[in-house]
Amino acid sequence: MTTILLTAVISSAITLFVVALWGHFYLQPRLKSGLKRELDEEARKAADLIAASVEEAVKRGINEGVRNLPTREMLEETSRSLARSSTELVGERLSKFFGKK
Repeated sequence: MTTILLTAVISSAITLFVVALWGHFYLQPRLKSGLKRELDEEARKAADLIAASVEEAVKRGINEGVRNLPTREMLEETSRSLARSSTELVGERLSKFFGKK
């Protein structure tokens, strides 16, 4: 009876060892490569989706920004005002530099 039990235990241990080796050297690498391939594909899809939505948002922002630009007259008036202020500042600095008040 003990020899039958011992034979069954040894047979089960050998079977378990063979299945573990098969899983480690054959099944695991196949599963890893398949999973990596699927993850890479899904990551590529996600990147394409994100890129498309970012591109659309940038285009929309640029279009809105161009539409909301001030009119030409307002730009000209702002430029003149800026030039006038700059001229006044330079004039004040030069008069202080040369000692004129």
